[in-house]
Amino acid sequence: MKTSTLTLSLCSVILLAFGSCRKESRLHIQFPERYEGKTVELMDYKDSTLVAKAVVKDGEATFVTVESDSVSFPAFMQVSVDGRVSAFYVAEPGVASVTDSTSVATGTPLNDRLSELMTRLDSVENLDDIALYVEFAEKQYNANRANPLGDYFGIEWLKYAEPQRVDSMLSVASPEFRASKRVRHYENFARHRMQTAPGRKYIDFAGETVGGRSQNLSSLLPVGKYALIDFWASWCPYCIRELPDLKALRADYGDMLEIVGVAVRDLPEDTRAMVEKQEIVWPVLYNTERVPYDIYGFSGIPHHILVAPDGTIVSRGESAAQLRDRLAGIRNGQN
Repeated sequence: MKTSTLTLSLCSVILLAFGSCRKESRLHIQFPERYEGKTVELMDYKDSTLVAKAVVKDGEATFVTVESDSVSFPAFMQVSVDGRVSAFYVAEPGVASVTDSTSVATGTPLNDRLSELMTRLDSVENLDDIALYVEFAEKQYNANRANPLGDYFGIEWLKYAEPQRVDSMLSVASPEFRASKRVRHYENFARHRMQTAPGRKYIDFAGETVGGRSQNLSSLLPVGKYALIDFWASWCPYCIRELPDLKALRADYGDMLEIVGVAVRDLPEDTRAMVEKQEIVWPVLYNTERVPYDIYGFSGIPHHILVAPDGTIVSRGESAAQLRDRLAGIRNGQN
């Protein structure tokens, strides 16, 4: 009770002096040397609106956010450098920090909880099973709907959920969640996933040849074989890590399967260099930018779509191991 009285007294003094008793959230970030001098952006996660900017100096940057009409605590934020997210952070009263070896802030109650949940999410992601990932995200969304951690996990669920369940999920979500820019974006992606679900025909689109000439995906699909379309990029470590598995898959099922690589959000020269370095022998469609994302409604890479010889989508989002099981079933007449 004494603490509450003291807090009120201090607040009263601030009210008399400045006209308000402000809640303040401080975030201290450490950066590797390569970020020196770069501009760091603190952005609202749900709507991607800019909250503040800072410049990395001596490997550090600090943001002080004050609760106001435009920022209501607690608020889920992302830290971006050069247009790429480098960390997540919950703005709430107190001091939080991000080291150059972590991507989630710690130091306040919600940030500590987020850090623990993100560690668990990473463990699930490493299992390479999208169904388990979606299940975990949905569970944490429901468990945290009363705080902004629910915003993050709800959006992660939206990214990969079965399109048929999206409407029912959003129908009971808060109006603020449903109206946010990021939620509307992934709701739209769910519509695209429904239009390109297993059983539907694949949708053609254009990219480039290795020499820069226009080329359609359809021109690379094999005749009379299954096509495994691998959406990837040279900058994606998960994409590169799975290449030996894809090569083994092609070696074992080459009589019925061809792999077709589609480079997304990647500079053609970077794609070419990685194709040579990794000795990728299957055809690759270059420089498709973000077009495949918008057509097929996927959010992360690598993403795989298996297409039957007649152009029908057989599966999507499966790992190399899951595809191996599926192809074995097809070969044995079980699928």
